Amino acid sequence: MINSLSKLLTALSGKLTTTSVVLHPSKICPTCGSRLCEAGGRELHLHEPLDVAAASSSHPNTKWCCPNPDCPPQVRARLELWCSPAAMDIKICDAALVAQLVQRGLVRDAAEFYRLRLNELAALDGMEAAKAHALLDAIAASRQRDAWRVLFGLGIPNIGAAEAESLCKHFASLDALFATGGEQLLKLAGVTEIMARSLTHWFSDPVNRKLLHRLEKAGVNFKTSGSG
Repeated sequence: MINSLSKLLTALSGKLTTTSVVLHPSKICPTCGSRLCEAGGRELHLHEPLDVAAASSSHPNTKWCCPNPDCPPQVRARLELWCSPAAMDIKICDAALVAQLVQRGLVRDAAEFYRLRLNELAALDGMEAAKAHALLDAIAASRQRDAWRVLFGLGIPNIGAAEAESLCKHFASLDALFATGGEQLLKLAGVTEIMARSLTHWFSDPVNRKLLHRLEKAGVNFKTSGSG
């Protein structure tokens, strides 16, 4: 799968664009201490070096966000999306439980849900044995969700539930989607340039590619009902 992703990135790199990063000179994230970055920015070709610029010329109404993907609020948000009814529908695992799992260091990304053990869950605050069993059952059931829910649950920018479902209709599996060259991806009905750009940027991160591998190894369904 990694080789397929590399082919996709190579094919897209000459055509698609991503966003430069503008850091604020003084504002920091109150949770992790990272300097905040501007939400948005100018577009540039992927082969251009990333521009880390000063924020002195930014508009006074500019929105700022934490760029650290390991910042606890961002981790929690990604996990809450993964568990949500629109994605993997892991019942019982609400925002409060996600927060506790993150605080205890038990879950840091979606793949770690599939490594949880009964004794770990039983030690959580307010977690009775019956609830712990029910949560493990819900996690196990999520392995068989439709592949478009997996794609949506990854939280890739500009890939909502409708976009994920539309993409998966063109392929027999997520592996096939990842293996598709850039020219073909952009020709698919319903696939916009910003969608392709977001997919490319997300897949260019080795951490994300490793996450996909771990999810597939954990038995999460990557097969679709698409034409292939």
